[in-house]
Order: sequence, then C-alpha cells, then structure tokens
Amino acid sequence: MKKKIVYFTFHNWESKRQGGFHKFAEYSVKNGYETIFFSYPRNFWAFFKNSETFNYRTIIKQISGIDFRYKNSILSNKTIISIGLPIPVRFVHYFPSGLLNFFERITIPSFKKYAKLNFSDTPYFVFESTSSVLLLDTIKDLFPKSKIIYRPSDPLVAFKYGKRLKKYEFNMLAKADIVFLVNKKGYNLYKKQFPYFDEKVNFKILSNGVDVNLYQKQYPKPIELKIPNTALYVGARPIDWNMILDSAKLAKHINFIIVCPLSIPISFRKKYQLLKNLYYIKGIDRELVPNWVTNADVIIVPNPRNWYKSRPWGVTAKYYQAIAAKKPIISYHDIDELEKLNISVTYDTKSFVSQLSKAIKNKTTNYCIDLKEKDWNRISNIFHDEIESL
Repeated sequence: MKKKIVYFTFHNWESKRQGGFHKFAEYSVKNGYETIFFSYPRNFWAFFKNSETFNYRTIIKQISGIDFRYKNSILSNKTIISIGLPIPVRFVHYFPSGLLNFFERITIPSFKKYAKLNFSDTPYFVFESTSSVLLLDTIKDLFPKSKIIYRPSDPLVAFKYGKRLKKYEFNMLAKADIVFLVNKKGYNLYKKQFPYFDEKVNFKILSNGVDVNLYQKQYPKPIELKIPNTALYVGARPIDWNMILDSAKLAKHINFIIVCPLSIPISFRKKYQLLKNLYYIKGIDRELVPNWVTNADVIIVPNPRNWYKSRPWGVTAKYYQAIAAKKPIISYHDIDELEKLNISVTYDTKSFVSQLSKAIKNKTTNYCIDLKEKDWNRISNIFHDEIESL
C-alpha cells in the first residue's frame, strides 16, 4: 500500500501550530508518507482579507501548492477556492443552513476533478472538524477503499458556527473508519446528541499533547519578560479583558503580559492605556512559544466567563506547556478536572488575584500528571499505528 495521507484542515502549514493536525502531519512526513495538508475552505472573499490564515499572497501560493521537504519525503500544502457566501458570523443564523452549505461545497475547479488529480492512490484521509465534512461523501465515492479518519478537536455541534453542519458531522461520525476524540467531554457531548453513539461509531480517546522536551530547555529571556513578577498569557483564544483590567488595577506589583493575535476590544482600549503594569503583544512566532512560557514567572489562562460550560476543550495545550516548564498556573473559569492536577481554578477577580499573588511569591509547582503520556511523539505514534491497522 502506498504511504500517502491527506489531511483536511482549516489551517495553513506555515502557521506551524503546536496542535494536533500539524503534529500528526509532521509525524507523517517525517516517517515517509507523501503528505498533503489540504487547507479548506478558502472562500473567494478571503483574497480581500489580511490575516495570518486568509490573505491573497498565501492563498495564491496554496492554490499552486507549497512544498516542504523533509529528508526524502515532501509535505504539500494545497487549497482550492470555494464559492462560500461572504456573510459575517453574526448574521449567519439569518440564512438557511442548506444554502450556506450548498455554496461552501461549490469549488473552482470542481472538487471532484481536483480530488481525482491530486488525491489518487491515497489510503488515508484525515478530517478535522471543519466545513470539510461537506466533502466526505465525494471522497468516499471516488476512493471507496480508502480509510476515513475523523479528529474533532473542536466538535462542530458545540459551536454556533457549526450547527449548520450538524447533519454532515453526524454523517462523518457514522461513516468514518475511526474517530479520535480528544477527551471525555467530547465523548459526552456526542453521546448526548448522536443516537446510539457507542454502537454506531468506532472511536478512541486520544488527547492532545505537548512537546515536552521543548518546554524543559533554557532559552534567552525575551526583552518583554525582563521585568519582575510576570504573569503571562500566550494563546490565540479570546480572554476576559474585563477581569484582566480589574486584576491589573488590584495587583500593581504584578506585570500582566498578554500575547494574543486578537486585538483588544475597543471598549477596553482606553482603560488598558492607563495601566502601566499591563502589556499587550499582538502575537509571536509560534516557534517562540517555549521561549516565552519558560521565562515567565506564572502562566495565566483567563478564559471568558462560563465558556468552559459549553465548550468541550478539556485540559488544553496551554496547561501541558506550563506543566512541562514547571511554571505555576492560575486559571479563570475552567473545568474542575484541573484541580485534580493541582492547577488553581478561580471564578472571580478577587480569587484570581489572590491565587496569582501567592504563585508569584512562592513559584512552586506540584502537578499530579505524568507528561510522558502526553508527549506528541507518543500520541502521534499511537495515531499512526491505529490508522495503519484499519
């Protein structure tokens, strides 16, 4: 059987995320697979954006295919243009799901022709929880002997934007040769919504991980961290800016450093400018994340209030990174399971500041977890062993 694998993902390869799809694909190409990282959807209106993921320069290169060589193997990042309607997320619910899905699925060139040309002789197709679930039946019709793998790090049914894809996600769950769930929260969510989930779905729980060795090295300290008492958040998800601003006012001895590609909401910008112990940095190269995490005094995870109740993220990579670096962690509005790992979880500003002040002073950790089980090399090896045994 030819060693070839296609990953259907939302991301660009060059973003070099430290999350699942990049790690699995990296492992694939390093172990001799011809690997295609298929970034879908790329709607025509994305040409007019200028974000890391969507910009005309990257999309044009992806249409032609960007090749990355790893010894004797090549990973190719490709894409195709979708006709998806340019509707702001806040207005999506005003449009019929069928209409949105119809236009998302129409591509230039025809996806069927594109797949025949680019995906022939592929034994493994790995789908992320994105609009690519719309393409499943076409792939199965074209390549009936190929194995379908679904890896829903963020189950679509848990989010408003994914509701229109519910039918297609359930089709994926039923037809996939194997489904790799990230945690029990994802399992409980699907079991609640998908009738007879245990009987109809071949699934395993395979958590996300961390490059343990990267977070146990010493790195030069970034100039932004060469100040005392640093509380660092580094990530791409929204945070509770209201709580962070209040905390910075209460704990003037602590320097709060927020590294995030998402801009400060307009309503908070004036307040932010008045605080001398709050620093905002609009993202860093993902390869530098270990450098920052290992040089901070404390890692904070200031989630928006109550998001953890509806989002089945479980223990995220932010926590594993800080644990590997032996850094204290103070979390805000997150799952109770973190307490079992000896991670402080708080639910109001006063408690957050209190726990953060203690962590800044003591700088001690005592985590109850064996990170060998979470190492990306181990997890990626299990992933590939499982699909090769299908």
